[in-house]
Amino acid sequence: MRSAAPRSESAVREGLPLVAALAAAGALTLTRSRPAGALLLGVTVWAAWFFRDPERLCPAEAGVLYSAADGRVMSVEEVDCEWHLHGRALRIAVFLSPLDVHVNRSPVAARLVASRRDPGPFAPAFLAGHSDANARQLLGLEVDGRSGPGGKMVVTQIVGFMARRIVSWRLPGDHLDAGEKLGMIRFGSRTDVLLPLDAVSPLVRAGDRVFAGVTPVARYR
Repeated sequence: MRSAAPRSESAVREGLPLVAALAAAGALTLTRSRPAGALLLGVTVWAAWFFRDPERLCPAEAGVLYSAADGRVMSVEEVDCEWHLHGRALRIAVFLSPLDVHVNRSPVAARLVASRRDPGPFAPAFLAGHSDANARQLLGLEVDGRSGPGGKMVVTQIVGFMARRIVSWRLPGDHLDAGEKLGMIRFGSRTDVLLPLDAVSPLVRAGDRVFAGVTPVARYR
């Protein structure tokens, strides 16, 4: 039986309280100072745009893994994974700027079996060497055998200098389709996908632009 998601699966709904507060503050400030009020209303428009949540149709091709985030690929490299995968992994790191859609999605059909939150600093997420220690949430997935050879993978949501909150829409036990929403990170961040090194081949490289649930990033061998 599928467990209920802890939050509504909508970035728009997540942003409503903030946008409403900014709009009210902007309107009030406008009566006292036009420049300051206009600035606040401009920030309100940007905040409303930031929390956009476009519809996505994932191709869900068998054997293909899709990006978990919108943004720019920071690195494609081999690393040691000490949680869930327990071994050498291929890590595809994507930086999400404040201009990107911040909804994260499942790279493949899978079941969420474990999650963990690690504390840490809030270094700028685009600095790979510094943000490796940032606060984060790790999601352990068991891949559906119909989507590939099965096995484990990890999606890591990492906060940045501006991003201080990770919103989860899924709980361990939930079954996910490829491209299905996982949650979001607020205001600039980084999302890593870690895959068994000997099971996949990367389809992207550093500098590539990717879109969550749409852009293929790896393929099972």
